[in-house]
Amino acid sequence: MTLSFSALESFYWVSQLRSFNAAANKLNVSQPTVSYRIRELEERLGVSLFVRQRRQLVLTSEGEALKHYAESMIAIARDIESNIKTRNTRLPTLRVGVIDSFAAVCLPSLLDELDIRFAGARIAATVDTSHKLADQLSEGLLDIAVLSTPPSHDNVALELLGRQSVDWIASHKLGLPQTIVSDEELLRQRIFATPAPSNLHSLTTGFLAATAGAGLRLNVCNSLGTILNLVESGTGISILPSRLLQEQIRHGTIQVLKTRTTLPLQEVFIGTNKGAIVRALPQVSQMIRKVSASVGFCV
Repeated sequence: MTLSFSALESFYWVSQLRSFNAAANKLNVSQPTVSYRIRELEERLGVSLFVRQRRQLVLTSEGEALKHYAESMIAIARDIESNIKTRNTRLPTLRVGVIDSFAAVCLPSLLDELDIRFAGARIAATVDTSHKLADQLSEGLLDIAVLSTPPSHDNVALELLGRQSVDWIASHKLGLPQTIVSDEELLRQRIFATPAPSNLHSLTTGFLAATAGAGLRLNVCNSLGTILNLVESGTGISILPSRLLQEQIRHGTIQVLKTRTTLPLQEVFIGTNKGAIVRALPQVSQMIRKVSASVGFCV
């Protein structure tokens, strides 16, 4: 019995996306082709791989077992391409997702590195919160991403890049003390954070949970750059990654607030979809590490 790799690949993406149509779009084939491959796989194995429950596709126990094998085979195929096709320097459009702070500090250097290694490489960059980037990785919409403390997905592999410090910051215009700022004083300010369920939102609300009964003026914005501009103008305060603030601190446009409780370091990861077959991903991952180290993105 010979199993078709294309059938296993189709099965893997149907199992991840829970949709024949979505898997077909991901693989750039027709929906009937995916259906035929799954039916062929079931006939060769003599088992049912999916059942429908309340209009949703659900893996059978045999399907769950096969999923792990399919995941391993796809990873092997990626390794073969990465290690054997080393002379081909062409790279298809690479879909990269990054958090705001990495985009501001590291993305230009990463693009330069990619141009050196893969001449004429095309990049589709997505800048978003870690939760949304993790979801897009899981759905196969991104090839690789840099995320901070992301949620867990069974089909997303995470490698620790390093840790990132964060600080409470404010404009000097607000006249906040240079000594310890109390939680009550923080709560008297307008506070900016990225929308839930982002890490900065959880960090902000968690930090002030004990005293939030006094009222939390939390304003949300999906752009760290915009939040930084608002803080610089004296409109409010925020928790932001320290590496993003170096220029503003150097020019004296913001102050780092001292608080009774030290903010925890945020872990930063390189994430990939376990089923993605892009032979250059290990090399791109190394480039991300090189760029991050060269600019001191992580502590």
